[in-house]
Amino acid sequence: MERVKTFLKWNERSENAKTIFILALVIGGTVGGYGLFVLAMGTPTPLVVVTSESMVPTLNVGDLLVLKHVPEDDIKVGDIIVYEDSWYTAAPIVHRVIRIEEINGTKHFYTKGDNNQMEDPGDRVYSEITGVVVMVIPWVGNISLFLRGLVSTPVGLVALAIIFGLILFGPEVFCQRENETESSASEDESEQPAS
Repeated sequence: MERVKTFLKWNERSENAKTIFILALVIGGTVGGYGLFVLAMGTPTPLVVVTSESMVPTLNVGDLLVLKHVPEDDIKVGDIIVYEDSWYTAAPIVHRVIRIEEINGTKHFYTKGDNNQMEDPGDRVYSEITGVVVMVIPWVGNISLFLRGLVSTPVGLVALAIIFGLILFGPEVFCQRENETESSASEDESEQPAS
């Protein structure tokens, strides 16, 4: 570890530089890890957050879904799939396959939300399916929904930037002021005449 610190000239760097370096390391590791996760799951969108109540009680708003790309023949009636379609563009659609028909050698998947009375308009073909839900992590997606809501307004975006700035640089500023206060207090004590 000391070799790494020496190589990076760690002790010679400012606290801001150290913070930025660690932040870059964390972001790089996160993006790299997510890239590996994308490859492993076989879909460019392996994580999706439920944004509507169309699948209640099976899925709730804020549930985080893990998706996997599976071969066409492995998609069965009863599977929950994620797809995008022109009839609903606000978010990916997360619904259950209720029927599969093969027409001219092409499989057509018909879907419906568990909480909906009617099936979805039209059908989907395999190329329109993002993935099949393989895991549900309850409520974790609420963090994403909160942040999306926050950054959707200029005031929220500024507030988020201030919060991150305080988290990143606040401790250094606070510690620096505390050290200056302690230094000036010790200087004052040393300047007082002895009685």
